[in-house]
Amino acid sequence: MRAPENGLRFLSDIPPGPRKARRQPLESLPVTPDLPKTSWKHDRSFRLGDLEVLPSSGELRGRRGVQRVRPLLMDILLRLAAEPGEVVRRETLLEDVWPRRMVNDEVLSRAIAELRTALGDEARDARYIETLPKIGYRLLAPVSEIPSAPPRAPLPPMPEPAPEPVRPPRRAYVAGLAAITIAAAAGSWLALRDRGPGIEGIERALPGARPLSSDPGLEISPRFSPDGRRVAFVLVQGDDYRIVVQTVADATRQTIAGTGIVHMAPVFFPDGQRIAYWRREGTACAIVERELASGRERVLLDCELKPRPRFDLSPDGRWLVFSAAPRAQFPAGLYVTEIDRGPPRALTTPEPGMGDDGQPRFSPDGKHIAFFRGHDSNRAAWIVSRGDPASARAASKVEGLTYGAAWLGNDGPLLIAADWLGFRALHVLDPGTGEVKLLGARGARFPDVGPNREVVYESALYTANVFRAPMGGEAAREPLWPSTRYTSQPEFSPDGRRVAFSSNRDGTDAIYVAVPGEEPRRLAASPEHRYMRPHWSPDGRSVYAVRTGVQGRGTAPQEGVRLPADGGAPELLAALGTAVNDVRETHDGRMLLWGELSGHAMRLMRAPIEAPTRAERLPWPVVSQFDAHGDRVVYAQPQLATLTSCRLSDLACEPVALELNPLDLYHWRLGPRSLFVRSREATGGVARYDFTSRRLSPAVALTPSGAGTSIAASPDESVLLVVREQGPAIDLMIAK
Repeated sequence: MRAPENGLRFLSDIPPGPRKARRQPLESLPVTPDLPKTSWKHDRSFRLGDLEVLPSSGELRGRRGVQRVRPLLMDILLRLAAEPGEVVRRETLLEDVWPRRMVNDEVLSRAIAELRTALGDEARDARYIETLPKIGYRLLAPVSEIPSAPPRAPLPPMPEPAPEPVRPPRRAYVAGLAAITIAAAAGSWLALRDRGPGIEGIERALPGARPLSSDPGLEISPRFSPDGRRVAFVLVQGDDYRIVVQTVADATRQTIAGTGIVHMAPVFFPDGQRIAYWRREGTACAIVERELASGRERVLLDCELKPRPRFDLSPDGRWLVFSAAPRAQFPAGLYVTEIDRGPPRALTTPEPGMGDDGQPRFSPDGKHIAFFRGHDSNRAAWIVSRGDPASARAASKVEGLTYGAAWLGNDGPLLIAADWLGFRALHVLDPGTGEVKLLGARGARFPDVGPNREVVYESALYTANVFRAPMGGEAAREPLWPSTRYTSQPEFSPDGRRVAFSSNRDGTDAIYVAVPGEEPRRLAASPEHRYMRPHWSPDGRSVYAVRTGVQGRGTAPQEGVRLPADGGAPELLAALGTAVNDVRETHDGRMLLWGELSGHAMRLMRAPIEAPTRAERLPWPVVSQFDAHGDRVVYAQPQLATLTSCRLSDLACEPVALELNPLDLYHWRLGPRSLFVRSREATGGVARYDFTSRRLSPAVALTPSGAGTSIAASPDESVLLVVREQGPAIDLMIAK
């Protein structure tokens, strides 16, 4: 997960002070009863004073003509119109209109200002929306129903926004990941197949895919030439990044290299004689055009907006779309520019908490762009028309780790590499219906489709294992419980003798308990569920975990379970609900502490272990990650590179005098007396933050590289466990 620089707080019920701990009792939190969403969100046209409001088309019609507002602003207006003349508190608007996103008062104020502009309203002399400072807003204009609304304006052929699924905020190996929507019905698959000629042929061809190239290095980012006879890709060998243009028939190669230059994401121009690619040399970056025959280059886009490597060209070569995050503390959005005809303009502008927009791909006619929105483990496919920012819509409610898409027609379907079934593979998605089907090619990433429905893709294999690293000593060279799959999320038992961890070594993610030097024992596994995030009970007799479904239709529940450490059936903690993202006992064994999903983050909850239905929300902001040890809870907030430390006994909080590198936001773990964080200093490794001295010092020289929770500390803090990825191995495969 990426996060911008520090500075912006989200939903800060208790903003941490510079040094003094602050406290706010539970009883003082504002509580506003919410209207059921169905009572305020609708598509019926109505009259607002002298305006006609058409929610179905997002239009306001009046003396100033037709004003089109984006869906978010229409939702705010509908929520206010549900109680005309009544004060709607700011907290209520934030909770109802942004129920699954993390935003603050500033975002709401900007949205109200934008809505006022569309209404032709003034804050100081309000005719429509009155502001009650620090309280909320009131709709002044009378609301009346219109018997029959004017016809809806035509929109681009894209699906209506699907409901945002509830998802964990982190990566698949770690977070429990992506709940799955799979179109199992035969009729759905027939409809999907009919929309995309050649899908059945692709499905039949994938089992017979052969290597296009198998160099010792990594082969990434393949793209076909317009005639399908060549493939351009990047060959990575150590620090050397080269672009290779290789013929499919006889593997003849042309190589583009440069000492100290990183080359990424080559894309052919329609004439097949030129390519564009992303280049970084030192601190300078650019998207450049290169003539293959002469080697002449020119810059298409400089580094002012800091474009990210994965971009795309329209099939006619006129337009360029890329992802960038020029605004501090805001997610990356898409920008589009007509080559040589003007500066880039923003196409999508996701709000804080929605996640980045990235991996854009033009449709064959160049009119639409597919992209992915979200954080690592909860990215969803979206589509936007090239010239209409308001048209951005979710193409499906399926979320997970995603690895690129390719179009199979002007209106779809899309060929998408994702982990939607608990493992990475190719899927086909119909953006008109949201239907999804697994095609195959396990391990596939970043596919491309040629003119005759041939498919080229990366075939990647990742391995992660747990290594023992004594504090101040030399780390073990061999992993504790080696496998060729992915092992992560280790945690020492209270007595330090055993370790619980999550691993997919037997197929689906499961919880294991092991003693160093002995074979691990599996506690929980089933073909219907994935288990992750193990935490020991204080007495060492149980392991708490989260389980989620791996197949089915709709949003899969995430549930808390308690597993006997010596084996036995899981106990479902049903009272915690179906949006549990992390669960454990408090140190005294009296309470359950858990994270309840709130969009891409969590609300922290607690309840007596003997009466889990008596749940209460802790008076802290939504968090992206938390850890607990003894009376201390440490949490991170979305988009921030700082941590906050709180006490469960009196709920007092204070900021940790430590700023994380944005790349290390999930690589930290709380120990009995210290905080352990991945260090990106010259020597790398793990650093130890002492809560008493408030100083950071080196701990071990072994650098965590696993996804998500990759550090564990023994009870006496003498030994760390570090998760490290090994590999990956990436070859290119082609299916014809």
